[in-house]
Amino acid sequence: MTILGKAVLAELQRRGVEIDPDLIDKVLLDADVSSTASRGVPARLRVRRLQVTGTKHYSETPGEETEPAELKTAPINLNWTPGDGVNGVGSEKNLRGKSSVLHLTIWALTGRSHLQADVASWVDHVDAEFHVDGVPLYVEFDVTDGVPGGKVEQQLPSGGRTVLGTFAGEAEFESVMGSVMLERLRLDAISVFSNGVETEHAWPSYAAALTVHADKLDPIIGNENTLKTRILQMFVGTSWAPVDAQVATALNSRTFEQDERKTQRQAAASVAAAALEQAENRVAAAKQVLEEFDPEDPDVDTVFALASAASERAREAHNLSLQLMTADTAASEVRAQLRVEELRQQAAVEDAVARRLFNGMTPTVCPRCSTRVDAERYAAEPTTHECSLCLHELELDEHVTFPEPGSGGPGGDATEADSTTEADEAVDPLDALRVAVADAELGVLGLREKYRAAEAQRREAEDAAVKGREKIDSARARLKAELELARAQSALDTLRDAVNGRPVAPVADEALMVLGAASDLTKRWVKDDQGPLLESVSGAIAALARRFGSTNITSVKLKGNGNMDVLKGGANTTYSGLTNGEKLRIKLAAVIALIELGHRDGVGRHPGLLFVDSPAAEEIPEADLKIMLEAMTAVAEETDLQIVVATTHGPMLSAVLPDTNLLVATGTDFVW
Repeated sequence: MTILGKAVLAELQRRGVEIDPDLIDKVLLDADVSSTASRGVPARLRVRRLQVTGTKHYSETPGEETEPAELKTAPINLNWTPGDGVNGVGSEKNLRGKSSVLHLTIWALTGRSHLQADVASWVDHVDAEFHVDGVPLYVEFDVTDGVPGGKVEQQLPSGGRTVLGTFAGEAEFESVMGSVMLERLRLDAISVFSNGVETEHAWPSYAAALTVHADKLDPIIGNENTLKTRILQMFVGTSWAPVDAQVATALNSRTFEQDERKTQRQAAASVAAAALEQAENRVAAAKQVLEEFDPEDPDVDTVFALASAASERAREAHNLSLQLMTADTAASEVRAQLRVEELRQQAAVEDAVARRLFNGMTPTVCPRCSTRVDAERYAAEPTTHECSLCLHELELDEHVTFPEPGSGGPGGDATEADSTTEADEAVDPLDALRVAVADAELGVLGLREKYRAAEAQRREAEDAAVKGREKIDSARARLKAELELARAQSALDTLRDAVNGRPVAPVADEALMVLGAASDLTKRWVKDDQGPLLESVSGAIAALARRFGSTNITSVKLKGNGNMDVLKGGANTTYSGLTNGEKLRIKLAAVIALIELGHRDGVGRHPGLLFVDSPAAEEIPEADLKIMLEAMTAVAEETDLQIVVATTHGPMLSAVLPDTNLLVATGTDFVW
C-alpha cells in the first residue's frame, strides 16, 4: 500500500472501521490523489527582457476629453531589461504607461492580458525573455486586432532553441504558458470544488499572487480569498500541501455527490409520500361515490317489459285520441246541420205567419194605385184562382202548407182530418237532428273519458319505464365507480409495495470514509509540517514590516488559513484591522519573507519574482516609500529575488536605485 493508504487504513481501524486495504488505494487512485508527498523546492523566475513595438495614440492633455482627430500618434519601441534586485518603473505624471509595462510583462508571462482595450490595440509585436533557474525561455507574439499569435521557445545547452508550443488566440496562449511554467516552477494546479463545480486554478492564479496592487490588499497572500490558504501552503512549501488540496477537492466532490443523492432520495420520498396521499384520497373518493348507489341490481327483463307496456299504452292513447278527434268532428257536423234546419224552419214559420197575416186582409183599394176592389172580384177568386188585387194566379198549395186548425182560408175548404193524418205520418227533421246531436255528444263524452284513462295509464307506464331505465343507468354508473375503485386500490397497493420495497441507502459511504480520514491526516501533516515554517516566516514579516516603516508592530502570527494576528503598539489586532498603509507594508513583508525562507532553507515554491504596482497610492508618503525601497534594496542584496516597483515618484526611484534597474520617464514624457 501507499504511505497515505497505510495511514488511512490505520486511522480507520483506530476508529473501529474494518475495510479492505485494496479499496483504500483504489479510492485514492480514482480521486487522483497522489500517493506520496514531496517537499517544495523553489525555482527562480526572472524577467530579463521585454521588447514591444507598435503605434501609440495619446493626448497632450491627459485627463481631459479629447476628440479622436486631436489624438497624437507616436511609435512604440520599448526595450526593457530589468536586473536582479529591485527595479523601478516610474514617471512624474499619471497615465504615462508605468502600469502598462507590468501588464505587458504579465501578458507575456501568463498568456492573460490585463491591458485596457485601447492600449492593447496599440501593440503590434511583443518579444519577452524569462529565465527559470537560469534557463532562458522566449515568448514572442504578434498582436492583430488585440488577438495574440506566436510561439514559446527554450534555449538548448548547445545554444539553439526548441519550440515548446505555438498559439493563435488568447485561450491557446494561456494554455501553452500554463503547461510551460507550472512544470518548470514545480507548481501543482490547485483544484477547488465549490457549489457542485470543480475549478482548476493553474498558472494565472499563481502569477496573480506575484503582484501586489495598492488597491487590492486583501488577502495577505495572493489576490483571491478563495485561494489564499492553498497559495500560502504552496509558497511555504509544506510536503503534503498539494496532496491535501487534492484530497480536499475529492472529499468535497464526494460529499456534494452524497448530498445530491440524499436530496434526491428526500425529494423522491417526498414525491412518493405525496403520490401515496393522492392515491389514498382517490380510493376514499371512489368508495364514497360507490356508497351513493343502490347495491341491488335491476331486473333488465322487467325494465324491458315496462318499456314495452309504456309503448303499448302510448299506442292505445294515440288511437283513442284519433277516435275522439273523429267523433268530435262528426258531432260538430251534426250540430251544424241542426242549426241550419232550425234556421230554415224558423224562416218558414215566419213566412207562413206573414202570409196568414196578409191573406186574412180584405183591402178595398189597391195599395199601389188606389183602384177600388169590389166584392165581385173577391167572390171570383175561388173560381178564377186569381188575386182580386193584381189578378195574378194564386199559389194555393203554398197557402195550405201550415193551415190554422179549423180555418180553411180564402178560396180553400180543406178539413182538419186531412191535415193531421199527413203530419202524423211524416218525421220531423229537426227532432231527428236533435237526437243525432245528443247521440254524437254522448259518444264524444265516452271517448273523452276513455282517452283520459288511457293517458293516465300511458303516463304511469312511462314513469315506470323511466324509473327502470334510471336503475339501469345507475347500475352502469355504479359499475364505473366499482372499476374506478378497483383501479385506485390497485394503484395504491402498487405504490405501497414500491415504497415499502425501496432499497435503503447504505448507512455509510466507504469512499467518503476513506477520503474523510485522508483529509484529516493530510491536514494534520500539513499543519505539523508548516507550523515551524510559519513561525519562522512570521518573525521575518514582523522584522521586515518594521524595516518598511511600521515601527509600532511588535510581532505577527501568520496562520495556516492565510489570516494573521498582529501585536501593534502593545494591543492585539488582526490584519484586517490595520490601515491600508500598514496592510501594504505587511503584505510586501509577507511575500518577501516567503522568498527569504525559500532562499535560506531551500523550501517553498515561491519563484522569487514580485511586482508592486503604485504603492504610494495607499497613504504612503514619498519619504516612507523611499524608506521601503531602501529596505527592499537591502533585502534584495541579502536574498535572491527580483522586484519591480511601478510608481509616479520617478525622481525618488532614480535617487534610490541604480540606473541599470530603472525605466523612468521625466516631466510629461511617457515610459514607452
